[in-house]
Amino acid sequence: MVTIIKRVREFDSKALIASPEFRKYVEKQETEINRGISSLCILSIITEADNKQLAVDKQLHGYNILKELNNKTRKMLVIEEGTLYPILRKLEGDGIIKSEKEETGRKRKYYFMTPYGKKVFNHLAGFYSKLTEAIGPLFDVKVDLRKDRYIYCPECANKIEIDRVDINFCEICGHPIQELRERGFKKNE
Repeated sequence: MVTIIKRVREFDSKALIASPEFRKYVEKQETEINRGISSLCILSIITEADNKQLAVDKQLHGYNILKELNNKTRKMLVIEEGTLYPILRKLEGDGIIKSEKEETGRKRKYYFMTPYGKKVFNHLAGFYSKLTEAIGPLFDVKVDLRKDRYIYCPECANKIEIDRVDINFCEICGHPIQELRERGFKKNE
């Protein structure tokens, strides 16, 4: 379970957070919000490691994933080991990631993205990015998507690297994206 409010150890007995009703409701909402985000963030860490060849060098195991999540989210998204490993098993069972065991010294499992997983991640990352951009004004938050690095498919929000000039159609929905490149990505908003 991943919640921010549970990390609050001490509080004034008169504070709203001390109210069992408030705390129960907020913890439930935080858990629901963080459930999907946790998987997406884990996939982001694994994708980044793959891009940096850390996975090939057998550096990406569960402990390092937790450490990277803490660092990258500035300890806002704290996932415990008891939550991480079931998520990793599910992602592996779904064919999104694969693992390799190594039993020299410490027994460790190293994690890698599958080709299918890379496509799933790009789609979900694009969807989440576009959703965050769309709902940002509701919370007085401004989101600037990296349109200098990615094209976001206008049909399904799939995230496509700009330098992938070999891709003329969205791999997820088939929407033609070459025209977006030619027009300087202006229609990609």
